[in-house]
Amino acid sequence: MRERPEGGYQWKSHRLLEEFDAMVMRDGWSRVAREITGSWIGRLSFRSEIKQQDGTVQPGQEGLRPPQLGALHAIGAHWSLEHQPATVVMPTGTGKTETMLATLAAFGKAPLLVVVPWDSLRTQTVHKFLTFGLLRKLKVLPEVVQNPIVGIINRRPQTIEDLELVDACNVVVVTASAIGVGTESAILDALAQKCGALILDEAHHVPATNWSRVREAFKNVPILQFTATPFRRDGKLVDGKVIFNYPLGHAQRDGYFKPIRFEPVYEVRGAAWADQVIAKVAIQQLREDLAAGYDHLLMARCENIGRAEVVEQIYRKLAPDLEPLLIHSESHGADTKIEELKAGRSKIAVCVNMLGEGFDLPSLKVAAVHDMHRSLAILLQFTGRFTRVAGKNIGDATVVANIADSRVSGALERLYSEDADWNKLLSELSSEAAQEHAELIEFLQSSQRLDKSADDEVSISHQLLRPIFSTVAYRVAKFAPARFHNGLGKDRHVHAVWLHEQTKTLYFVTRKEPRLRWMQSKEVRDREWALFVLHHDEDAGLLFLSSTDHGSMFQELAQAVSDEVALISGEQVFRSLGRINRLMFHSLGVKKHGRRNLSFAMYTGADVAEALGVSERAGSVKNNVSGTGWEGGSKIAIGCSYKGRVWSREQGSIPSLVRWCKAVGSKLVDDTINVANIIANVLIPEEVDRLPDATVLAVEWPAELLGISEERVVFTVGNEEWPLYLLDLKLREREGNVVQFVLGTDDYPEFAAFALTIGGEHGFQVRQTEGDVLSIKIGNHDYRASEYFSFYPPLIRFVDLSELDGNLLIKPQDPRELALNEKQFEVWDWQGVDMTVESLWRNGQVCRNSIQWKAAQHFVHGGFDVVFDDDGAGEAADLVCLKEEPDRIRLVLIHCKFSGGSTPGERVKDVVEVCSQAVRSAKWKWRFRDLGQHINSRNLKLANTAVRTSRFLAGSSVELNNIVKAYRFKRVDAEILVVQPGLSLENRTADQNMVIAAAATFLKETIGCDLGVICSA
Repeated sequence: MRERPEGGYQWKSHRLLEEFDAMVMRDGWSRVAREITGSWIGRLSFRSEIKQQDGTVQPGQEGLRPPQLGALHAIGAHWSLEHQPATVVMPTGTGKTETMLATLAAFGKAPLLVVVPWDSLRTQTVHKFLTFGLLRKLKVLPEVVQNPIVGIINRRPQTIEDLELVDACNVVVVTASAIGVGTESAILDALAQKCGALILDEAHHVPATNWSRVREAFKNVPILQFTATPFRRDGKLVDGKVIFNYPLGHAQRDGYFKPIRFEPVYEVRGAAWADQVIAKVAIQQLREDLAAGYDHLLMARCENIGRAEVVEQIYRKLAPDLEPLLIHSESHGADTKIEELKAGRSKIAVCVNMLGEGFDLPSLKVAAVHDMHRSLAILLQFTGRFTRVAGKNIGDATVVANIADSRVSGALERLYSEDADWNKLLSELSSEAAQEHAELIEFLQSSQRLDKSADDEVSISHQLLRPIFSTVAYRVAKFAPARFHNGLGKDRHVHAVWLHEQTKTLYFVTRKEPRLRWMQSKEVRDREWALFVLHHDEDAGLLFLSSTDHGSMFQELAQAVSDEVALISGEQVFRSLGRINRLMFHSLGVKKHGRRNLSFAMYTGADVAEALGVSERAGSVKNNVSGTGWEGGSKIAIGCSYKGRVWSREQGSIPSLVRWCKAVGSKLVDDTINVANIIANVLIPEEVDRLPDATVLAVEWPAELLGISEERVVFTVGNEEWPLYLLDLKLREREGNVVQFVLGTDDYPEFAAFALTIGGEHGFQVRQTEGDVLSIKIGNHDYRASEYFSFYPPLIRFVDLSELDGNLLIKPQDPRELALNEKQFEVWDWQGVDMTVESLWRNGQVCRNSIQWKAAQHFVHGGFDVVFDDDGAGEAADLVCLKEEPDRIRLVLIHCKFSGGSTPGERVKDVVEVCSQAVRSAKWKWRFRDLGQHINSRNLKLANTAVRTSRFLAGSSVELNNIVKAYRFKRVDAEILVVQPGLSLENRTADQNMVIAAAATFLKETIGCDLGVICSA
């Protein structure tokens, strides 16, 4: 024997090696490989392990685990009946690799090609196949059975001759990148012809280009796809028939997962602080485990190499004696470093991907999550590294993570919370990624397949169907879904069909193969796929028919399933625009009938006003419209046509489409909806060359900026910079065709001034008039502020609820009277309050006689979980109050205004300013998660000063974080209040009423909340 440089020993000479070499010399590699395969026939024992009550397996009672045995039987059954790709779902740590080895021994489909994602996993898989892993130790293979000949493809084959290796092997292991994109099709086809079966390990990668190209080449070869979860990072499911699915809950129940203890930390001061805290807690846990006699290792997880390099230095500084290692896909000597871990010479690994999928090291028991996982699929693979039960001196696993990280995906929010039980939640989340997905799973499982699975090269899973929402509606009396075939043309082949009896929903996929228009050939044809969804709403007496083929209304199909039908079309279709507030058309088509011809015109943008005029003339009709508005407190997009079709930009699951259809149908049959009134109240965009003669209610940031996270928008002057959440945008004055607005902070109330001028060559222009040149940095892009605002101008909102976007004035076609509800007003006792003092924090101390303090105490004593002082430039409101209730989250945004005098009066300016703030805060209703980040950022900025410790008047960042997490599962009910003791209930003026009514109407029509007014008697 001789000693290996990397450790261990190797035979220099052995009788068995000499006998094998002689056999190869005599018979050749190919024949030897076939003889080895033949030696396995009937030798694998399908015996199950027998566990004692304490979970141990006594000598002589070894065998395959239940998931391994179940998967093997499922594979055999599938291969005896079907040829389509099969998916085996086995959570990490349940014995997936041994199942692959047993598949080779049991069914002998050699040469077997095994495709893996990473080089490190390729090496590990080769070592497993070389020795048949644990199969002999488990007593399912006899000791005398010969081991496979295992080949490795470590570079892309250039010629078919390069594939001669395959003939000499029982198993060939390769990464997808080595035979995927860049490999000639002829070589891939030749490889497929040589192989008896294909195994794709970590099969959630299959939709990637490299993987899908390999699978396509092997379409005539038995294919097995192994994965820990069928969910991909993008939310799609791995296609192919799932023949065996061993739930994570069963793995926990059967003792194949070590319990996980979640150790949360809460650090809101940014990534640098969080990294330090996470590392300290994880190192302390590792030292405690080592002191208890456990052979544990720690892995720090980072999302990219740059982050990993930073985090490695933290561990080197905190625990140099534990020899931290940095391991990633580009690091040199990765294999040597992994051996250092296995040997225990190093106890900490800082990783990106290297110790991810398929890596088997049971000693990994402490996970430091420095960067949150964004998907359930990746999280399940990651945690599988730490829950394995194999190995000696192994204890329970610990996960350390910062629960203040708001970037975690909604599906994982319950895991990353302070009192999370990972052992329970991982099981739940592995089968439902969120509440709406749980509904989808139930729907799919309850759907009955009405046809037999197509035995061809295309396998369609109903789990992957996500239609864009559109429908036509028929009045019907009954629904007979089984007769749908009678309504389809002979040229349309039904590929797959499902029925969900409970909701009376039929959905199916069809295929047409028309001749090509550009080629005279009967053999070469096009292929067109279409999805149909039919839903019968028995209560409304409607049949909704949705199809991705918009070339027909498919009345014959509707008649086939419902006999007598009546298509809802004409003016009635435009009822679908009902109950939508601040509706604005983006396009409108008009048919104009003449005596001898029929013409059609499409209008967009400012031309819609002309189109509405044309549509009201004799002989003209609205043909189709599309636009946006507010419904149920959310922004929506909708379109409809005179012929009967209604559509949206939304895309989602079949159950989501059904809900959308029912909502549309409720409006189509509602006789109280007056189409003429809808059109009369549509917002009409009109190009103007002068400012309208109306009072300005508010100046707001451009919509383009509001769609970007506040932290990514930074304004700069020289070396100074201010993020968006620290800036105020305010109206200074308007004069002629010019609106002047200023930007300011708490320290610099007006550090830059701008003028928006209406008219001129480009319709409008924005230029900076005061202050040093201001720039805007958005992500990695820099713009001069005046140039950016000239492309994306601030929105000017007027008290008549019209809006000016650059030189585009948007207003209702028929402006209406704005009315006030007296119930909006509430009188408070202002004794002890100085009406001229607004803010509770002034000159470095708390002002308990201020208006804001009075309002804050009202909500603190009202039991709100969070009361936050957000007063200052860039505020969401003066006070942000949050309260979590069993079925909702109450959000109250409070805007305070001091009085221009010491007694209540008739000052209109005070009312305009506070109502302007109320209108601008409406955005936070539908940006609730961003509001949480905004509050944390504002408080963090304050924490960096020595003047004041916190802006929280009730609660803390912990309570805030828990409420933001609950947002995933609960609705947000928003309330907006203006608190102005300078306003008198009895002595309000008409001008004050007009301003308050305008703000109240806007809030009600957009986010669906009432404006409350706290005032004096």
